[in-house]
Amino acid sequence: MIHLDIILQAGVSAADSSALATGAAATEHVSAPVLEIMLKGGFVMALLAFALIIALYFIVERWIYLSKRSVLDDNLINVIKDNLKENRPDAALAYCERTPTAQAQVLATGLRFLGSNMREIESAMETKGSVELSAMEGNLNYLSLIARVAPMLGFVGTIWGVINIFYSISTTNDLSIGAISGGLYVKMVASFAGLVVGIIAFLGYQLFIRKIDRFAERLQEQGLKLMEILVKSNQ
Repeated sequence: MIHLDIILQAGVSAADSSALATGAAATEHVSAPVLEIMLKGGFVMALLAFALIIALYFIVERWIYLSKRSVLDDNLINVIKDNLKENRPDAALAYCERTPTAQAQVLATGLRFLGSNMREIESAMETKGSVELSAMEGNLNYLSLIARVAPMLGFVGTIWGVINIFYSISTTNDLSIGAISGGLYVKMVASFAGLVVGIIAFLGYQLFIRKIDRFAERLQEQGLKLMEILVKSNQ
């Protein structure tokens, strides 16, 4: 009886070891080699990789441009005010022209129109402000385009892969789960990649647009402050 118990325990231990080995193998199989799968995604993955590179390039390019051009110096108005009090408009204009920011260039435009009526000065600054904001929004349309097209491109890649799978089934009559899922999970990665690229481009676009909108509000405040200084200096 004792020997029988030992044999049964050994059998259970072997079964448990086999189950653990099977579970470990299954777990190992679930850990899909992402890079390898992406490389199997076909020409659509190459297009999405190119779109990702373009999106990242414009995100970095716009970030560098805006970090320099959208700087707001609250002391700039004080410098202009002090120079105008000392009757040195040329010094104020020269200081603004040397400052490579949109704020300084808009205020410099207002100073160039000194002697004109206030409406002309205001209109000139509004026009210059619109030019500066348009320059800030440059290349953002590419991010918007990538954000819209990348998910659709990934979906096209998946649909094309499914078409190929069913075409292969029709020619080989192989309806096994392995034949279907083996190609399907590779093609589904195109949709995943398309969504990832689209989200990156969309977030970059929205963050920059929001930053530009906030800057536009602050820029209007700076223009109003200059107009107030000019009105008081003419009284």
